[in-house]
Amino acid sequence: MGALAALPLLLFAQTPKESAALKRADAAFHEGYAAQQAGNLELARTRFAEAARLAPRIPEAHEALGTVLLEMGKPVEGAAELETALKLKPSDPGFETNLALAYGKANQPDKAVLHFAAALSLSQQPGAQPVDAGFCESYAWALVATGRQGEAIVQFQAAVDRGGVRADIFDAIGSLYAQMSNWSAAQLEFERALEADSANVSARIHLGVLLRQQANLPAALTYLEGAVKLEPANAQAQFELGRTLEAAGQDEAAEPYLEAAARLNPKLAGVDTELAMVLQRLGRQQEAVPWFQTASEREPRNASVLTNLGLALTLTGKAKEALDCFHRALAEDPKDAVVFKDLGVAHIQLSAFDEAIADFQAALALDPSDPQLHYDLGLAYKFKDRVDGAVAELSRAGQMDPTLQDPPYTLGILYMQIGKLDEAAIELKKAVALRPENGDAWAILGSTLKQDSRLDEARDALEHAIPLLPGQPGPRVTLAAVLAEQAGAAATEADAAESAGDHQKADQLRAQVKQLRVLVADYRRQSADLARSAVSRQKANFAMNAGNQLMLRGQIADAVARYQEAIAADPTFADPHSQLAIAFERQGRVEEAAAERARAKNLAPQQ
Repeated sequence: MGALAALPLLLFAQTPKESAALKRADAAFHEGYAAQQAGNLELARTRFAEAARLAPRIPEAHEALGTVLLEMGKPVEGAAELETALKLKPSDPGFETNLALAYGKANQPDKAVLHFAAALSLSQQPGAQPVDAGFCESYAWALVATGRQGEAIVQFQAAVDRGGVRADIFDAIGSLYAQMSNWSAAQLEFERALEADSANVSARIHLGVLLRQQANLPAALTYLEGAVKLEPANAQAQFELGRTLEAAGQDEAAEPYLEAAARLNPKLAGVDTELAMVLQRLGRQQEAVPWFQTASEREPRNASVLTNLGLALTLTGKAKEALDCFHRALAEDPKDAVVFKDLGVAHIQLSAFDEAIADFQAALALDPSDPQLHYDLGLAYKFKDRVDGAVAELSRAGQMDPTLQDPPYTLGILYMQIGKLDEAAIELKKAVALRPENGDAWAILGSTLKQDSRLDEARDALEHAIPLLPGQPGPRVTLAAVLAEQAGAAATEADAAESAGDHQKADQLRAQVKQLRVLVADYRRQSADLARSAVSRQKANFAMNAGNQLMLRGQIADAVARYQEAIAADPTFADPHSQLAIAFERQGRVEEAAAERARAKNLAPQQ
C-alpha cells in the first residue's frame, strides 16, 4: 500500500508542545511521501522515520516507514514498523496485508500466512473492500512455503478469478498437484497453462517431466524439445530433455543436452551425475570420472555416486583409487550388494582374489538371486584355481539366467583347460548360440573340437571365426591344422580303397585330399601374412610415435623421416600419412601435404 498524503489526528493534540511536534511530523510525512513518489527511497525513509519519532502513537507514520523499508529490500526492518502500526490500529486490513507481504519477503512464511488470513477475514466483513488478485497470489506463495498445497491452490485459483487467465499461475497450480501426486489434475493445469501461453517454458518443462514419469516418452520429448527451442539458454530445459532421452535409451543423443545444462548452470542439482552416467554407459569411462568426482564433492555421502565413481575408476585401470570410493559407499550403506560386487571387481583387477571372493560372497548374502554375482564369484574361484567352486558357481549363473552370455563362455574355457572337452564343447556351443558375433568363442570352440578329434565340427566353427577375426592369424593356423588332419585321414582312406580295388572311391578321395592341401597351404600363407602384417604395424606405430615426439620438439625434418619410415613399414596404415601431411604443411610443402592427406582419407575406411 502507498503512503498517505497527510498524517491524521492532528486535531487531537492536547498541548501546544504536542501540536508543534505533530505539525513537524506532518511536514516530515509530506516530504517523505514526495520523496517516495520521486523514487528517492532513502530520503523517504529518513523523513518517515522522523515522522514516526515525532508522532510515535500515530500508526500511519509507522506504516509509511514500514512500506518504504519493504520497498528498499529491508523486509525485516519493515515488518517491525508494520507490527507497531498494527498494534496502534488493530484490525486494519491494509496494515495486515502489508505486514503479511513483509514477512513473506523476510522468508518468514508462517507469520506471513497468519496476517494474510487476518487480512482476508477483514476483507469479507460487510462494507469492506475485497482483496485483489495480487493479494491472492502472494497469499498462495506464502502457503506454498509452509507446505499447505491444497490451500495454496485455492488462493491461486482466486487470483485467476479476480485477475484473469495467467499461464504462470496455472503452471504453479499444476506443480502443486504434482507434489500431491495428483497427476491427472497436474497435467490438466499444465495444459491449461500452455493453452493460455504456448511459449511458457516452465509449463512445457513441467508437462514434459510429468509425461516422462508416466512413460509417455514421445509426448514428453515433444514438449521438452519445444522448451529448448524457445529458450536454448534454459539449463533446466536442456537437463530434462537430456534425462528424457536417457529414459528413451538414447544416451548419445542425451549427452549434448546434459553437457549444455552443465555449462549453463554448473550448480544445477543432479546434472553432474546424469552426465557421468551417460558417459559411463557409452563406455567413455575416462570422461565420466571427473563428472562423478564433481558430483561426489557436492554430495560426499551419496553412496550411489561414490559407487559409480569407483566403478569408473576401476574400468579406467585405477582400481586402487576406486577402493576408497567403495569403502566410503559401504560406510553410508553397508547392505548394498552392488557396492560389494563392484568392490570385488576392483579386487580382481588388483589380483586380490581372496578379497574378491569375500566381496562376492558378501554380495550374495544380500542378494542371492543375482546370477551375475554367481558368475563373478565363479570367475574369482577360477583365478584362484578352485575349479570345483568355479564350475559350481558358473553353472549356477547359467541355470539362473540362460540368456547370459558369459557363464557358458567362461565355463567352456575352464572345461577345456582341465581336459573335459565334451563338456567344454557343450558350453561353448551355448555361448556362440547366445552371441553368434563372438569370434573368440567360435575360435576356442574350433580348437576344443579339434582337440576332441571332431574335425568336421571344428572346421565349421573355425570357418565362422575367421570372418569375425579378420586380423588374427590364430584361427587360420588352427583351421589349417584341422584341414591337414582331414587330408591325412582322407589319404589313408584312399589308400585303403585302392587296396580294396575301389578305384573310383580312391580317385574321389585323392581329389578331396588335393583340395584340402590347397586350402591348408592357403590358410598357412594367410596366417603368415597376418603375422608379418602385425609386426609391420607394430614397427609403423613405433616410428610414428617417434615422429610425433619430434614434432612436439619442433624437429620437423626428423619427424618427416620417421613418418616416412612408418609408411614404409606399413603402407596401408592411414595415421602416418595424416601426420606426414601435417609435417609437410609445417615445411610449406602444400601439394605434398594434400597428397598425403588424400592417401590417408582413402586408407581410413579400410582401418
